Amino acid sequence: MFKINGKKFFIGAALAAAVCFSACSDGSTEVTETSAETAAAAEEATSAEIENVSAVKPISEPEPPAVSAEDVTEAEGYNTVNLETGLVYFIQPIIEQYDEYDDWNLSDWECRDTEVKRGWHYGDEWRYRKELVFVFSNYTDEPVTVDSIQIISESDDAPVSFADGSNVLDIDFTVQPGHKTDYLLRSEDFDYSACGSGIYNSVVNVGLEGYGREFFIDNSELYEETVPLLWYSNEQIGIAPAFLTEEQQTVFAKAHVRMSEFFWCDSCLSAEYAEKHTSDEFIEMFTDVFTEGYAWDLARSRYIDENGGLRESLGGRGSDISYYGHCFLPVSSDDGQITFKAVVTHCHSDNPYEIWFEEKDYRMVNTENGWRVDKFTIWN
Repeated sequence: MFKINGKKFFIGAALAAAVCFSACSDGSTEVTETSAETAAAAEEATSAEIENVSAVKPISEPEPPAVSAEDVTEAEGYNTVNLETGLVYFIQPIIEQYDEYDDWNLSDWECRDTEVKRGWHYGDEWRYRKELVFVFSNYTDEPVTVDSIQIISESDDAPVSFADGSNVLDIDFTVQPGHKTDYLLRSEDFDYSACGSGIYNSVVNVGLEGYGREFFIDNSELYEETVPLLWYSNEQIGIAPAFLTEEQQTVFAKAHVRMSEFFWCDSCLSAEYAEKHTSDEFIEMFTDVFTEGYAWDLARSRYIDENGGLRESLGGRGSDISYYGHCFLPVSSDDGQITFKAVVTHCHSDNPYEIWFEEKDYRMVNTENGWRVDKFTIWN
């Protein structure tokens, strides 16, 4: 799996090499021994002819592009400190094939073409999330042609077929010098709905080089749902994967509320409560959704002192401002235990183009009192 977080890959040199090869292939810059006749003919070239042969052209017959994630270079990250170089491209973090909240992500997309600016992003970058938008920025002084696109599944490192049955979609898409230009990979060319939910690597092939970036396809409309709960007379929303049974969903959703209430960014316990209640009384608030052992482990991490008594807590960690979304995926299940995970998508708060992923694990066990959560991590 490619991890973009914290890594910067400079593709300017590789792109320059590809551009040089392209120029050499049409004879404009190839260094060879020439005859006197050839030199004389070159001297007689008109200015128009010189202009024609100096333009950057795509390689007419490139070698087969990369088809394995191991052969792909990660695209350069967007860096607001160092100047951008070469051709860089970015994509939105998540492609959703269902309308979860409203219809804003179903609106038509109008591709943009504008002068590139360093350290600047489009506004409302990912309000459209039904199809993959490639944002190309050309920081060179020559046109650069993206020859083709591939989509590789990170789960098995296998290329995904396009609508025409091929593993490579030829696009012959040129980005002018000093321009930022969109390319929309439409569903008529790539069937997003046929892909399982998971991380994919989008590879753009420029000449002989393939540059990859990760994104997440979320086809999991049935993987999560909201369960309304009452907590301190205020309605709270607990989220539970829909692949759980009804009992498991209710327990997990309650666990989500308890975790959010006591183990999230604004969680606290007053000195007055700690003085008037015992640790056992506090633990009883959790054992209807957590195993007793896990409830004690959670409480000791914040609310129980070294002598086993309750202590005041004024707050926990801050919320994760890089959180963009999550998707639950089942792992294993039987009559005694079920495990699953959430794939969490992150974007840097100051740079929406920087995307990375992490997995959080969950476990529920079947006890004599019913299903209980034995492992839980807040996803944001």
